[in-house]
Amino acid sequence: MTSIRRIMLLAGLICLCSAVRLKAQVTASFNFSQGPQNVSGWINLHGNPASAPITGTDPSTGITVSSIAAANWASYTGNSTADAGGATGGTFFPAAVMLNHWFQYSDFYGAYNSLVPQLEISGLNKDSVYTLKMTGSFTLYIPNVFNLNPMRYTVAGTIIYGFVDVNGNYNTSDGAIFNNIAPDANGKIRVYVNTYGGSNVASICGLQIIRGRTTAPVPSIAITRPTNNSILAEDGNFTFSATASETNGTIAKVEFYVNGTKIGEDSTAPYSITWVNPDEGHYLLTARAIDGLGNTNSASINVSVESLSSFWSVTGNIDANADSNFLGTVDTNRLAFRTNNLERMSILGDGTVGIGTKNTQGYKLAVNGNAIFTKVRIRNYASWPDYVFKKDYKLTGLDSLERYIEVNQHLPGIIPADKARKEGIDLADDQALLLKKIEELTLYLIQEHKRVEQLTKEVQLLKIQAQPKKGKISK
Repeated sequence: MTSIRRIMLLAGLICLCSAVRLKAQVTASFNFSQGPQNVSGWINLHGNPASAPITGTDPSTGITVSSIAAANWASYTGNSTADAGGATGGTFFPAAVMLNHWFQYSDFYGAYNSLVPQLEISGLNKDSVYTLKMTGSFTLYIPNVFNLNPMRYTVAGTIIYGFVDVNGNYNTSDGAIFNNIAPDANGKIRVYVNTYGGSNVASICGLQIIRGRTTAPVPSIAITRPTNNSILAEDGNFTFSATASETNGTIAKVEFYVNGTKIGEDSTAPYSITWVNPDEGHYLLTARAIDGLGNTNSASINVSVESLSSFWSVTGNIDANADSNFLGTVDTNRLAFRTNNLERMSILGDGTVGIGTKNTQGYKLAVNGNAIFTKVRIRNYASWPDYVFKKDYKLTGLDSLERYIEVNQHLPGIIPADKARKEGIDLADDQALLLKKIEELTLYLIQEHKRVEQLTKEVQLLKIQAQPKKGKISK
């Protein structure tokens, strides 16, 4: 066989396989409305299913969809249809499909009831499996009047295949997908459209039936608390939490396990439980997400629980209650901090802190060595010396000030050098006293300026008086 003939034969086989695949993936699409609403490629079922059964058949596949009995639809004032009530710009199904829908309005139908399906699909091959896609949309969300969150879809064939919840309020892109649904012995699948929880309207605008096996999605799950390889303190309670989601699916619940033993579950996001008082040891924590169809996925981490007598975590504590879990001592001994095995800082039993020294001399913070700050702020200083500028302030005369300096060798109120060396300087007091001296100096300058001005005027007057008068002839 020549190479050309081999290539032609291979191409023919590929085309044949493609044709078989295309045949296996046949699709029947149905849209639901009040009046005739024809959409290209879709079979339109129109009319009020709460009045009489409505049936439509896809002539290319022979698949039929029926609304079954009128009693299976809970109506609103006798009607279970609405045209142009859906959100515009739909993407899950074509926008023209998502504009119109059939619906149920009833809290009575708020849970799956195997005796009350809303749609029946027939004409199916009982030896095949099918993927079902469905959704609904409504833009008249009014709290406590019309609420489509969630709409709960359920399907049943050979078995009940679980549920998917969809938020139908202003919905454009959300929908339910059921993978690999096997019809019952009569080649039928039933679809249930229910209100659930806080909703009172359940809608369906379109339904697609696709023959052939598909890969079913599984939930995505991640543990958020605690983190992997965390070290937890013994005798504490800890939050064990996870995030879980699924595209075109619903998370039914998240189960939590410790070393393979289930310790709880949560069906409402954010998913979490409290892990109560674990003993010292090493543990494998697992969170298991289960979707509405029973598909599962898990995530696991490792953690350690250590005794309080030796507990220390370089990654920080989790859920630590500072009133009961802390770093420190429970007696009067000081707490020392070392680097290179040399003590650098300590907290004394009285709560004072020493850096470079163990003797804080009663100060809240004692530093033996250099310190640098980019900014220091001292607040609530009561006696700031702006009182110097008040009219009743008595400024010491310069003569008296001179005598004081000659005797004491420092300004009044300023700490002398020997005392500063011995006791140190109070920054707040020293700053205030320096400002006081600057303000007093300003007053002295103002006084002297006034005296200079007065003397200048007197000198100028004397000069004028001393000048000879014009016209007087001296002999």
